[in-house]
Amino acid sequence: MKKKTLLMLVDDRRYIRANCYQRQLAEVLESEYDVRMISLREIKYLPWANPKKYDRVLSVLRLRTLNDNLDVVARFLKDTRLHIYEQDIWYSYMDDSPWKGAYGRIHSRLNVASFLVTTKWWTDFAAQRGIPAQFVRMGMLPRYCEMGPAWEDRPIPLGFQGTVHPHRKAFYDALEGMGFPVDVLKSVPYEGYLENLHKMRIYIHTEEAPWRVNGQIIPRNALWIKDTEVAARGTFAIRDYEEESKAYGISELPTIYTYRKVSDIPSMIDEINHMSPKARAERMRASVETMRKRNDWMTVVRAIEATSA
Repeated sequence: MKKKTLLMLVDDRRYIRANCYQRQLAEVLESEYDVRMISLREIKYLPWANPKKYDRVLSVLRLRTLNDNLDVVARFLKDTRLHIYEQDIWYSYMDDSPWKGAYGRIHSRLNVASFLVTTKWWTDFAAQRGIPAQFVRMGMLPRYCEMGPAWEDRPIPLGFQGTVHPHRKAFYDALEGMGFPVDVLKSVPYEGYLENLHKMRIYIHTEEAPWRVNGQIIPRNALWIKDTEVAARGTFAIRDYEEESKAYGISELPTIYTYRKVSDIPSMIDEINHMSPKARAERMRASVETMRKRNDWMTVVRAIEATSA
């Protein structure tokens, strides 16, 4: 069967190759569609593509890129129906964001079939405000879903890799005070990060740094991809509970633990440490296999098709 054609609006091709999530999404899209990419520079100066010739048109432009170049994109697309993939919806609503109100501006200027948003809580938030938002999951390509070394052979008992923002620094200081020091690794390219996950027994972090929206404090309800990709590598994960965990099917992944308060964490670590090797391995294997079979990036394809009628 001949594949549908898809025109993909991108910041630039280098960004797609360099960004671990955009790269995975592009690979899945290319497996399902006949994809042609057009960069923002080409849209501005070499508008070679006629968007109306394509069965589907998808923007994966960063929010700030699309917002700041809305006139250019609108002239290029005219009234072509467009899907917009977006990972950072909150920047359209945070009080201190330079792009506050971007979703409304974009929706008013473009013929938007759907905003494909990677957090369910924020999808509902936008939909309640008249935005045609559809929830999709970020995911892990099946080939990245590997159990890796046995738990006992992993040298890092408690680990984290990424930026230690002030709220995380306070969190790790509190854990160290309880006798649970966390090995914080410097950021490395994605493949190195995946290798480092195989060195960790438990990946532990917090996202408890709420945002202010219209004067109210709003929980982040975001970034659950971090925990699902940890589970896909056979590593246990501990992080603060959020309602958003349900949207990412965390209950299906027995290596992920969520805490309501920091004082809950020692008992969680103790439970994991005192499991039998067989029980731990079964949990690790179950999480990896679930992530492989779910292939969460396919939710983007299904959402595009569901909102293309």
